[in-house]
Amino acid sequence: MEVQRVNLRTGNNRRVEIDLLRILACFSVIMLHCAAQFWYTKPVTDADWKIANAYDAVFRFGVPVFVMISGALFLNADKEINIRRLYTHNILRLVIIYVVWSCVYGLFDCRFYPWSELDKGDIFREIFAGRYHLWYLPMIVGIYMLLPILRSWIGHATKKNLQYFLLLFLVFQVGKETVLVLRQTEGMRYLWGIVSLDMVCGYLGYFVLGYYMVHFGVEAKWHKWIYVSGILSAAANVVLGDYLAQQAAVPVGEIYDSFGCFTFLIVVSLFLLFTGPMSKIQYPSWISRMIKELSLATLGIYLLHIGLIEFLEPFGIHSMMFAPAVCIPVFAVFCFFLCFAAAAVLRRLPFIGKYIC
Repeated sequence: MEVQRVNLRTGNNRRVEIDLLRILACFSVIMLHCAAQFWYTKPVTDADWKIANAYDAVFRFGVPVFVMISGALFLNADKEINIRRLYTHNILRLVIIYVVWSCVYGLFDCRFYPWSELDKGDIFREIFAGRYHLWYLPMIVGIYMLLPILRSWIGHATKKNLQYFLLLFLVFQVGKETVLVLRQTEGMRYLWGIVSLDMVCGYLGYFVLGYYMVHFGVEAKWHKWIYVSGILSAAANVVLGDYLAQQAAVPVGEIYDSFGCFTFLIVVSLFLLFTGPMSKIQYPSWISRMIKELSLATLGIYLLHIGLIEFLEPFGIHSMMFAPAVCIPVFAVFCFFLCFAAAAVLRRLPFIGKYIC
């Protein structure tokens, strides 16, 4: 039986496929935020809204892919992890980054108020509220805190044990979220609430799935079906996202949320593509170095891009300056590389660079 297995530590270009996947995930987050810039303000019947919604629906895979990459790397038995290093190196760094950028964005928000009217409570509220995209950091910190337990389980788990866990994740997270979006009734919510399996819900499912797909693989006979399902799922997200919005007469994005079944299939197909066929490509050394540099800057790009989008908007520089079908991706590329340049500088600052991005 032929399966896909990926050794993340061998080959001429060590982990280059993971670096490429991380870059794509980072760009997808910028794409969806550029597409969503006027998502709430334009009427859902407007052609520009429909185009923006289509981009938003297709590029929802970024965060799940980030989490799967982390799972593939951190649950790898070859990677040595002890609790002390986990907290003093990985978790402490992310906590500091979260606090730093919460302060930066909080103070950035204070510009909307006259300083004479601001009191200490206002300032602290703005700072500790953080910015909406920073939620990713405490979420991944929570998963990292479970790593010693997860690695112990993974080390003794059979393939069937992991498949059982992932089946529960599919039913009680992906299935539940999809069904409740398509049919939101009191009865359905009650039925799904009877059994509460928090352990298999949330991004922990994607974390384990990333490890499973890399270390156990996927049978070759399923590859083409997974790729086809990813393409069809992107179309389904677009069509259903628009249909539900037209029915509600307001923007509706839950169908293509991270745990919607169609987004799930897009995530799986992309992860399979990059850790499978894409991993066999041999890149010249200069391209590998460029890919590595972009990959190392992805956290900084993620942290910076919202601030850049919001900073540019008052100057008339935004995702709908001209035809959104073209402007949204062009603006996203512009933001990506401008943030990359800033992140490349910030992370090289002596002593503090690693605690900024």
